[in-house]
Amino acid sequence: MLPNRWVSHFAYAGAWLALALLAGIWLGNLAWWLAGALALYLAVTLRNLYYLDRALERGAPVPSETRGLWAELFSIVVRLRSKSRHRKKRYRRLLRAVRQSTRALHDGGIILNARNEIQWCNRAAVRLLGLNLATDVGHRIDNLIRNPEFVSHLENPGGNTVSIPSPAVEGGQLSVQIIPYGRNQRLAIIRDVTREVRLERTRRDFVANASHELRSPLTVIGGYLDAMAHDVELSGDWRTPIAEMERQVSRMTRILRDLIELTRLESSHGEAPRDFIDVAGMLKFIEREFISGPLTPRISVHFGSDLALLGSEAEVHSIFHNLVSNAVRFTPPDGSVDVRWERNENGAAFSVRDTGIGIPEELVPRVTERFFRVDPGRSRELGGTGLGLAIVKHALQRHGASLSIQSEVGEGSLFTCQFPDTRLVARGGPARAVG
Repeated sequence: MLPNRWVSHFAYAGAWLALALLAGIWLGNLAWWLAGALALYLAVTLRNLYYLDRALERGAPVPSETRGLWAELFSIVVRLRSKSRHRKKRYRRLLRAVRQSTRALHDGGIILNARNEIQWCNRAAVRLLGLNLATDVGHRIDNLIRNPEFVSHLENPGGNTVSIPSPAVEGGQLSVQIIPYGRNQRLAIIRDVTREVRLERTRRDFVANASHELRSPLTVIGGYLDAMAHDVELSGDWRTPIAEMERQVSRMTRILRDLIELTRLESSHGEAPRDFIDVAGMLKFIEREFISGPLTPRISVHFGSDLALLGSEAEVHSIFHNLVSNAVRFTPPDGSVDVRWERNENGAAFSVRDTGIGIPEELVPRVTERFFRVDPGRSRELGGTGLGLAIVKHALQRHGASLSIQSEVGEGSLFTCQFPDTRLVARGGPARAVG
């Protein structure tokens, strides 16, 4: 169905032609009358089209003397133009509010296009990165910030953050996150984390120094307690308290040892060394260590590959030992611990599966936090320090590896360490990575 305005227009055009036809029949020269009517209709139409084109392209005022279809069309143009003006005003107010809010932000914000060219940035970004709005807008950000880690993160954001030295403040540290959005656009968020980094460094230094300073007193205390425990003249009433003090000193010594190791890993920059590590020999040694213990669950070690590793032998031993130790401690004597070293499509995996108490699903993401225990009382009773999995996580990161955890309460847990091809080497062959 045609709109009413078009029906009226066609009716008006038909009436106009009918009038010309009657005039031609009545006065003669029918063809001239029809031609004149059509010419006049065409002239009016072209005139109105001209006004419509000016109104749409240049925003010129529309004529007010028109009627019928053209009057309605011009009325629509006026309404659309009014809506457009209100919309632009609203967008300008919104843009003004966004600019004012971004100026108040302490974090820097930079809008990048598909070629990583700076389209816009706030004052905080200028201050944090030392940018110049007059000259740097429109330039590629990786030409202005040439930090390798930043450039790599720019190419593959992945939703993570990267920490880089501040190009504007000596000794400063920045956290950068690249967020893709829209059509091949990106938003870079820059935070000044200098204070957090310094606090973390102070914390690590304090823990390391305190741990080292406490080792000597504990050694002395442990020596005296050992001497007292072996003194034949010691009263029987004192033997139980002395044994408990020895147990606590031993536990404190293990905590200090793990704290020192964790602090060392956190303070280590870069990747682990690429020393040759005989995985099979290391796992057999660990197996013998735990099999000889009392009330130990059944332990089996399976080798699906004869590949060796390139890395830090001490750190890899710590990874394997901590995971096997956790499985043994939290698995009852009638349970089992299955240790595997296997090749897969992503490299090689070291896995430890147990039939122990398991971990609640909501706690799985937290088990690698320092001093976190699923069952604090049971963990202390079994001699755990709460630092083993934190050490495992940081040691794996230094080897470019990852840790995955699957667990079900009452059924057991599966811990899997995935090592990349670049850390694998054929056993007995030259120390070259498989990948």
